[in-house]
Amino acid sequence: MPKTLREILNAPNVANLLDDDKLGEISRQAIDGYMGDNESLTEWRKLNGDAMKLAMQIGGPKSTPVRNAANVMYPLVSVASIHFSARAYPNLISGYDIIKGKVIGADKSGEKATKAKRIETHMNWQLNEEMEEWEEETDRLLTVLPIMGCCFKETYFSKNLGRNVSRYLAPTDVVMHYKAQSMETVPRITKKYRLYPNEIIERIRAGTFLHFDLPHNSIETKDENEIYGSGDEYRPHLFLQQHAWIDLDDDGYAEPYILNVHYDTKKVVRIVPRFIETDISWNDRDEVKRIQATQHYTKFTFMHSPDGSIYGLGFGLLLGPINETVNSSINQMLDAGRLNNSQAGIIGKNLSFGASKTGGVVELPVQGFLPVPYTGDDLRRNIVMLSEFMKEPSLVMFNLLGFMVNAGEKLSSVNELMMGEQSIHNEPATTSLARIEQGLKVFSAIHKRLYRSFSKELKLLFALNGKYLEDKQYSRVIDEPDMQQGIARSDYDKKSCDIIPTASPEDISNAQKMIKAQALMSMLGQGFNDEEIKRRFIEALQIPNPGPILTVQQPPPDQKLVLESERLDLERNKFEFEMMKYGIEMAKMRSEIILNLAKAEAAELGPQMEQYLAEMDALVALATKGSRQNAQTQGSTEQAQRAPVQGIEMGGNGMQ
Repeated sequence: MPKTLREILNAPNVANLLDDDKLGEISRQAIDGYMGDNESLTEWRKLNGDAMKLAMQIGGPKSTPVRNAANVMYPLVSVASIHFSARAYPNLISGYDIIKGKVIGADKSGEKATKAKRIETHMNWQLNEEMEEWEEETDRLLTVLPIMGCCFKETYFSKNLGRNVSRYLAPTDVVMHYKAQSMETVPRITKKYRLYPNEIIERIRAGTFLHFDLPHNSIETKDENEIYGSGDEYRPHLFLQQHAWIDLDDDGYAEPYILNVHYDTKKVVRIVPRFIETDISWNDRDEVKRIQATQHYTKFTFMHSPDGSIYGLGFGLLLGPINETVNSSINQMLDAGRLNNSQAGIIGKNLSFGASKTGGVVELPVQGFLPVPYTGDDLRRNIVMLSEFMKEPSLVMFNLLGFMVNAGEKLSSVNELMMGEQSIHNEPATTSLARIEQGLKVFSAIHKRLYRSFSKELKLLFALNGKYLEDKQYSRVIDEPDMQQGIARSDYDKKSCDIIPTASPEDISNAQKMIKAQALMSMLGQGFNDEEIKRRFIEALQIPNPGPILTVQQPPPDQKLVLESERLDLERNKFEFEMMKYGIEMAKMRSEIILNLAKAEAAELGPQMEQYLAEMDALVALATKGSRQNAQTQGSTEQAQRAPVQGIEMGGNGMQ
């Protein structure tokens, strides 16, 4: 038996390190725990089994109150589940961009934002292209979730496929104790799965499973009333994959593992650790203080159960009793109407139609008349129709039926407005939108739960990418072939960036999205990011391939305007050249004046410099005034030249 966690972490199958006695003990604990958890779900499983029959409208023949009695299944649970799925599916997966990157902490250099953008590009490709099963499995989950109340997703890295996998699991295939608090704290989670004989042999020969002898095909596997044919040698075998805590290093602290047990033989075929070395926390005495277990399951909850169960509550249990009452009412009225409309009755013994003196069933022809040797009064006294003593379908029963249907629709928020119908004509649009929003309050809370679970699933994928993603694939997807080695693991660092769904938990209808988009459009030109506002408005319209619409192409310039602009540029350059030439002449004149002043000061007696400087400043001011007048004249000329051009431009637009 191993003594260190290092041996456990380095073993591809920890079961190879254990003797038969230890494996037998682990198997007994796993099977006993599974059976106890399974027993706690007996009532829940029965109720949800009946609910699933209501949703699928499965009904058999009835012999009460009459033979071949009506057995109509009203689709109350079915309609409620279909409407919820139809709203939730396009909201969670509204397009190609399923996730967006989120920067954690300060990012002054913008490096984290660049990293988040790369992650966003890669994971959107991963969910849409690489994990080809992901969207379909999510669609299956959203179909079953409103009926059963909870469903599961298993997210893991598949060595056989070389990529991440996220698959839907039915709530009946994931077994926990009914009163478990949470999936993070429950000591045992068991998944049921099945493998065909060839798949088992492949795993044994690849070293994934321990070698064991498959049972003879006469052995039946019976689990929860699921019986596989004993004569079929290719029947699938039931396995239990259990997330459990076992102390294999004898330090008094149990470590998290994944066990795989063959149900028929009770053999443990595989054990792998559910942690890595960095998940272990140590105390000052070099003892294991805590191990952070890797979670592979994500639970999607429709509505929390009032009795505190970890399994949720769905339309199947909420609407099941109402649906059963509606079914009974409809079938009773159909049976009553059938008997009331039937052409049957009772014939007295005094009448004989030739078939037998003792009487019997008399079949009348569809057309023509049957001659009988009796007078009318004799016939009327000896023949009694069933309709004379059978009542018509009860009006009270019919009103009760309508009441129960309305109650079920209110509970499921399925009414005419939610179904696209409207009995109130000429109702203002704002009033209708307010009614829609009020009617979707229940769905808003459920969508927030889905959004929270969806975020957890994406975080599991984020963590798997940080462990297993290869740099070569990462650089190819984000189209940066010259990236440095180890960049994939560096980008998927949860301390610097994270990912969140692009879906909004508040927007569960297109009407709500359009209201917000129109509110944003009213903010155009008010200092906000106009391009982002336009992009979100186009997304709310759900127009496919919005890229060409958002990319603005400038029209080619008018050649007349180009020529006129070039002429004005030449005039402006000429004017600037004249001004520069005039400035040079002014500088030359100033220097000559200063030179003459210096000579005069030297030749004459007395301080006359101030007088000369005043005269020089007067000459410069006069020259500057002349240059300004010249510039104003030039500007007026340019405006006069532009005016006809502007008139032509406006006229052209008006003609267009």
